[in-house]
Amino acid sequence: MKLYAMNINRIDTEDKKWYKYLSDKRIEKLEKLKISEKKAQSIGAELLLNYAVSREYQTKIPVKWDTANGKPYLVDYPQLYVNLSHSGCYAVCAVNDTPVGADIQYVRECDIKTAERFFTDEETEYIRLSRDKDISFFKIWTRKESFVKTIGKGITIPLNSFSVLDDTLEYDGKSYTFKEYSVSRKGYILSVCYLS
Repeated sequence: MKLYAMNINRIDTEDKKWYKYLSDKRIEKLEKLKISEKKAQSIGAELLLNYAVSREYQTKIPVKWDTANGKPYLVDYPQLYVNLSHSGCYAVCAVNDTPVGADIQYVRECDIKTAERFFTDEETEYIRLSRDKDISFFKIWTRKESFVKTIGKGITIPLNSFSVLDDTLEYDGKSYTFKEYSVSRKGYILSVCYLS
């Protein structure tokens, strides 16, 4: 599994030079976005996707991709699994030879009511007993997001129907592994889930 991350603060979203590296699908999405930070995150995510795939296959960019169930897949390289995420000033791209999901979140104040609604009782108790409730909340949140992205079901599966407190999760007869990564700027939680 390979993980790519970039700080998107230097991406000037008004500069159309980025468009030559982007798919028509991404450009269409950018035209609908109004907030500059969201545009920069979107540009950064696809730049990372192109970089990752070109490193693996020395292919020309932009790479062809599409989505199924909200999850990106590579049209010309179906054996390579990818997933994108962004938050704040970071975009990330995970690449693997088995299904993979990634989620990055900027840590902010957690709402225990949200945990009670979306997390298992054990996960909520874990947060309550933690010294840093905010980090614990987003560790669980990013793991849950990365898992549902890995299995390709999005939020159609209730987030409180499974626990991510362990580093592995058995689901539907398959085993999934979680890993956390740090980024250069503090205040972010980045979790990746992949089919073991």
